[in-house]
Amino acid sequence: MIPWLLLWIITVVLANHNDASQQSPIHTSAFTPIHLANLRLRSENLFRHGWRSYMDYGFPADEVRPLTCEPYGPDYTDPNNLRNDAMGNVSLTLIDNLDTLIVMRQWLLLEDALTYLKQNKDSLFVKDTVVQVFEASIRWLGGLLLTHLALTDVDWTLDSEAQRIVDLYDGFLLVMAYDLGIRLIPAYKTATQLPFPRINLKYGLDAVPDNLNVETCTSGATTPLVEFSLLLRLTGDPQFESYTSQTFWKLWMSRLQLGFMPMSIDPVKNKWLDEITGIGALVDSFYEYALKGAIIFNDNRLWDVFVRSYQSLLSHLAQGYGIDGYTYFANVNIVSGAVASTWIDLLGAFWAGVQVLAGRLSDAVSSHLVYLKIWDHYDSIPERWVTQSMVQTFASHQEKLDNSVSLEWYPLRPEFIESTYYLYRATRDPMYLQIGVRVLHLFETRYKAPCGFAGVQDIRTGKRQNRMETFVLGELIKYLYLLFDEANESFVHSTQMRAKNWVFSTEAHPLWYSSKLGKRSAADFEQHLLDLSHQEPVFQGPRLFDSLWHKLRRSQKAMNDTFQQPKEPFPPNLPYGPDLVPTHIELDKCEVSPRQFPLSKPKFLSSGYLHWNKVFLPEAMFSSTLVRPQHLNKYDLQSPESYIEISESFISTYGLAAKNSKCPRRPTTFEQEYIFGKLSRPEEIEMFRVERRSDSLPFSRYDLVIPQLEGRVRLETLKPGTIDSNNLKISRDYIRRKYPEKYISPSAEVLRLNKVNGIQIGKNRTVWTDRGFLEQNPDTFLVSNNNQVYLQGVFVENLRAFTFPTDTIQLDYE
Repeated sequence: MIPWLLLWIITVVLANHNDASQQSPIHTSAFTPIHLANLRLRSENLFRHGWRSYMDYGFPADEVRPLTCEPYGPDYTDPNNLRNDAMGNVSLTLIDNLDTLIVMRQWLLLEDALTYLKQNKDSLFVKDTVVQVFEASIRWLGGLLLTHLALTDVDWTLDSEAQRIVDLYDGFLLVMAYDLGIRLIPAYKTATQLPFPRINLKYGLDAVPDNLNVETCTSGATTPLVEFSLLLRLTGDPQFESYTSQTFWKLWMSRLQLGFMPMSIDPVKNKWLDEITGIGALVDSFYEYALKGAIIFNDNRLWDVFVRSYQSLLSHLAQGYGIDGYTYFANVNIVSGAVASTWIDLLGAFWAGVQVLAGRLSDAVSSHLVYLKIWDHYDSIPERWVTQSMVQTFASHQEKLDNSVSLEWYPLRPEFIESTYYLYRATRDPMYLQIGVRVLHLFETRYKAPCGFAGVQDIRTGKRQNRMETFVLGELIKYLYLLFDEANESFVHSTQMRAKNWVFSTEAHPLWYSSKLGKRSAADFEQHLLDLSHQEPVFQGPRLFDSLWHKLRRSQKAMNDTFQQPKEPFPPNLPYGPDLVPTHIELDKCEVSPRQFPLSKPKFLSSGYLHWNKVFLPEAMFSSTLVRPQHLNKYDLQSPESYIEISESFISTYGLAAKNSKCPRRPTTFEQEYIFGKLSRPEEIEMFRVERRSDSLPFSRYDLVIPQLEGRVRLETLKPGTIDSNNLKISRDYIRRKYPEKYISPSAEVLRLNKVNGIQIGKNRTVWTDRGFLEQNPDTFLVSNNNQVYLQGVFVENLRAFTFPTDTIQLDYE
């Protein structure tokens, strides 16, 4: 405590000194309480600028145009305009930011917003507009539900302004949420149990043009499960969860051979549409909500979905080099699992945050690194960035830039800063605060516009985008504010919230649930349901009884008669005893510190990032596509402040503790994937990690045991003169020591297993497999008398054969 006290005193002195002193490293990167409070205030000022701009120039429309200060809403002249998906002429920016007002304690602004909503609660959603059910669920419904929870299930007695609002609140937001849910849920009432993506708020499915409802994405079909399940529990109306749940489980049960969920579906023909899948656009929040739904509702089945999905994604999508370096998740073919595109999208930046929430800190640090590098070079992240360019090395700078960006816009999406927030809360490493400082600076100087914040239409030229979507205030700036909330002043970081199983929704609305809360809320809402039973139906206008939508509707009773949810997952058996634990069990454990950061607890003025020797490996591996646009030269390209990891102020403050930090040499070995046996879901392949050394078995602790070596493996080819993924120069002596034979030819090489079905082997670890299984494949494997293994004549240094007992119990994971 004494060092921090001294630093705080120094900062106070500096804060009252001249302007030049305020630029000292201690002031700009030490992240003292006063410094963090200042950063939080600057973030709050950004929000107030955006909110004031919307209320003055956009409200009551959905958005405000930041460059021209005009209201912005649905395009009534073109029903095919995709901006209509989120816009319903419902004051969207206000609804989506109610919780942001609460997070930042803007009580007077919240009071005004609630007054407006209460005055318009009976008419706000009675609009002749076609909207996407997914967007309305996560933005509108989520915003209403969170605000209702915050005003009814959080103790505000210590804040008189908040308590005054609570005392006047009569639950009308839940009534509005119910009305909205009733207007959206018909999209799920189909014969195929797959929802239509869009609905007319006033006239229902009959008023939606046929061409707008022929395809729905996996995220859009499955994500509303969480918001609608919460709506059921708060109102007592079962239809919300029944219909969305049947869709979720039907699609899960229909996943493909490798465990993938394709990106889109035809709800009429009842079939998958895509040949590729990934973790980004169209499928991202399926995985996110499997995890977050498991947390909110304490649902083991949803956790099982996430675990199995995570195994498949690690096995087939995860790309990188070596151990604990960078990782990105590619788009792959849904049948073969082979990489099918050379780009990754901006939405995929959310994944590191999900990994943190799942307790996979090391994986999260690696996933976040690639997006940090993209931000370093573009001061943003393009909608799609190319990982491998076909342009020759002698091409012009502009040619390289054009080929590094597949989709060129950056609409100020929040996913990168969202993951940065999660990583800081989990690791407390100051590098993540430094990232926030850079993003904050860019919003203050470059993205700020006369009426809000404007993104970039083309990051190659710097052309601005005249739009501020609701997630700019409701997610990005909210996460930025919370990143700097080290003092835990926001209610989501308060002591009372630690007792709640809360998570941020995909739209950054904090959501939680308990059975006590549900019983109380449903009982209070019962009278409202009785009153509704005597009122007119929600939808108005003529009914088109011969429409496609009417033919595909079906009753709730019929649905309940035919649909069965999956059973609770069985706990796995341990066929080789307690010393060998199935690898998927590792996902039930939470890492407390990432492997990349050698210190389990950060030292004073130190950063684990500066001890991680693979931070700059992506620069070497992606040199052809990490191309900084020339128009950014005017912001001083050579300034280290534009390169977050080595900004002068940060290095001056935290670099002293990072002794002998060196970047490794670029690997020159060759890594290649192989498929042994048949491709299947990783959950169907027995894989075990050795937890304890046993005298009866030859395995060492942390070795990997795979009785039948099947699936996708990654092998590194080691030749004399090459640099391997561990920064070791491979010599002939190295090959000679590894090779069983005495004579080694100059061209001799050794193979090393780096990954098996998504599981990293680890340095100095061995993979063990059944000798009998290998000998059944003599064209591929040769096993020596001392159980050493050759793959097509080449020695594999960390693969050993072992004769497994034949009376073991099969792993029961189904």
